[in-house]
Amino acid sequence: MKSVAKIDHPKLDVSIYLRENKYNVKIVLDQYEQIFRLSQSDVMGMEDMENLVSKEFLDKVYMRFVEMSKDFAEAFKKINLE
Repeated sequence: MKSVAKIDHPKLDVSIYLRENKYNVKIVLDQYEQIFRLSQSDVMGMEDMENLVSKEFLDKVYMRFVEMSKDFAEAFKKINLE
């Protein structure tokens, strides 16, 4: 997997990779990650990829991380109460 871009964000680690004619957008926050895959033929290049990863998109991804964290904490509490 070849790293092709890193997108600055104050809270998230956002990287774009190219592997087997697919772009992988990997977004990491603490121990959680989300990966989005898109065929290279579905976009016109890196400019399209960078436009896809907009502030609005990343705000929604961040909120998903918040929900993931809550879900994990809830499940973790359940196993420690038994």
